[in-house]
Amino acid sequence: MAERQIPDEDRPESLAASLTRASRRLAADIDTALKPHGLALDHWLVLEALARERGLTMADLIVRTAANGATLTRIVDRLVSTAAVYREVDSVDRRKVRVYLSARGRALHRRLATVVEEHERIFLGGNHLPEAAVHRLCSAFPPVTEVRAEHR
Repeated sequence: MAERQIPDEDRPESLAASLTRASRRLAADIDTALKPHGLALDHWLVLEALARERGLTMADLIVRTAANGATLTRIVDRLVSTAAVYREVDSVDRRKVRVYLSARGRALHRRLATVVEEHERIFLGGNHLPEAAVHRLCSAFPPVTEVRAEHR
């Protein structure tokens, strides 16, 4: 007996496609909101990572931001040029360089956090996603540091 095929238009969109589309839309919205501040989403991701954890290496930042090495170097260089972050050689392993949020960077992060949070609220509200569902979805993914430890 032949298996009945479900027409493509009757199939729900895959989770991968839905999440990718939503992520790209939110990223574009946040990029637009950060543009008047002379920054983009990638800059925000670095600021956010450094606000959560002090003194991250470039390798740590690559994991937390999903940026490639060359792009991340340009992002950090730009943030250094505005005195939002600074680099220091690691005190234990002189081969490593750690990146820190400066006082100016911490103030910038606080200001931009309200901009980003507002756009996240608008995005979630426009998509009629209940806060509890968003919380469950976000908590379903382990923090980056846990993922990294699992792959060692």
